[in-house]
Amino acid sequence: MSLNTKDFQEAIEKAGLLSYFTNEGLSALVDYTNKMLSINETLNLTRWTKDEDVLRFHLLDSAYSLPLIKPFLKKDASWLDLGTGCGYPGVVLLAAFPELELSLMDSVGKKIKAVEESLLETQWKTRCLTGRAEEFGKNPQYRETWDGVVARAVADFPVVLEYGLPLLKPGGYLVNWMTEAQMKTVDKSQTVLSVLNAKIVKTSPYSLLGSDQTRWYVLVEKLGKTPEGYPRPIGKATKHPIQ
Repeated sequence: MSLNTKDFQEAIEKAGLLSYFTNEGLSALVDYTNKMLSINETLNLTRWTKDEDVLRFHLLDSAYSLPLIKPFLKKDASWLDLGTGCGYPGVVLLAAFPELELSLMDSVGKKIKAVEESLLETQWKTRCLTGRAEEFGKNPQYRETWDGVVARAVADFPVVLEYGLPLLKPGGYLVNWMTEAQMKTVDKSQTVLSVLNAKIVKTSPYSLLGSDQTRWYVLVEKLGKTPEGYPRPIGKATKHPIQ
């Protein structure tokens, strides 16, 4: 793979986010990414494999969230990357905030194994979990244990809320990545937010370098405990979202 630290540094600098990263953090992120892309040649982790696509759709799409997330990273905070896939955006959080206690979760065991193998290229300490959010959300070991959840390209907004909110501590925050088209579902999500004891506290627009398409981060605060009936059994949230 041809990506190097200079490529990452230049992209981050153009985005005005260089202050969030040390040279060591960017170097580790490059090592992780090149290993992940190498594994991707035989295992479908991501469709973004060209250098410019990796920089835009993985690195920058993840990194633009840092100013939004940073104020909520209290000392000893624990965060979860829900449906991590190829490891982004979680690994960008690790590169920027190496002290963060981060877990990477995905329902596909092969993907988590690939992420674990790629993480061996770094010194980051993180926990990798295989399983479905519906099961983890019911498990007392994981239910309401994280201070924050990030979810990128996981599911429709009401589904992400049902997956992610049961895993958050009351007072915790969920950050969801959304396209302009997906933002139309936000106005229709007041019922699910009310049922799951949460509210939207901020919507933050951004555009990737070289694109005039607006994307959004939606920040959700969990106000109280999740009712015992949620998350519902596997498949219910996607087939019958709360409306």
